[in-house]
Amino acid sequence: METLPEIIGLAGTNGAGKDTLGDLRYETQGARKVSLSDILRHEADKRELSHTRENLSNISREWGSLMGAGALSLMTLRNFTETRTETESGISIVSIRRPAEAEAIQEAGGVILWVDADRRLRYQRILHANRGRVDDMVSYEVFCEQEDREMVPASDDPAALNMAGVRDRADIHLINEFASEEKYRRYLSTRFGLKRSR
Repeated sequence: METLPEIIGLAGTNGAGKDTLGDLRYETQGARKVSLSDILRHEADKRELSHTRENLSNISREWGSLMGAGALSLMTLRNFTETRTETESGISIVSIRRPAEAEAIQEAGGVILWVDADRRLRYQRILHANRGRVDDMVSYEVFCEQEDREMVPASDDPAALNMAGVRDRADIHLINEFASEEKYRRYLSTRFGLKRSR
């Protein structure tokens, strides 16, 4: 059994199961879960923009250029430190998409977990999940194109999305090709000792 530190960053491909581990840590240990993508969606709402991958990526790139490529993680960690309650055992930061975001978490004593699964399986999960996200209802070809663009940046800009760079920095790699979310949750509970403690 591996024990996770108070701070973890969850990264990985779309539909792989990043949120599931964050949810499980909250349910069993009271760890706060913050999605960097949700922060970007909130900002898109303020700007009256739709939640397309392009709009969220543009906001993320803009903030990265203005505040540094690790800004989202740093802002989230600072907010957690300032607002942490006695019942919160830690924090799970979901949707890490830049190496500098991962580095900020690691420098704060956290670890990065990379979650992946077969691409077609992930696409099917997303279609059937009904998450209500604009970019979920795209063709498989568009899904693959979007993912390929996010994996490797087109330039050396540190503010660009670079999922492959995050994957390469990850401390722990997980493959989620389980037949059901329940089986995946059982695996995570056993591997990381996530039993109800609150």
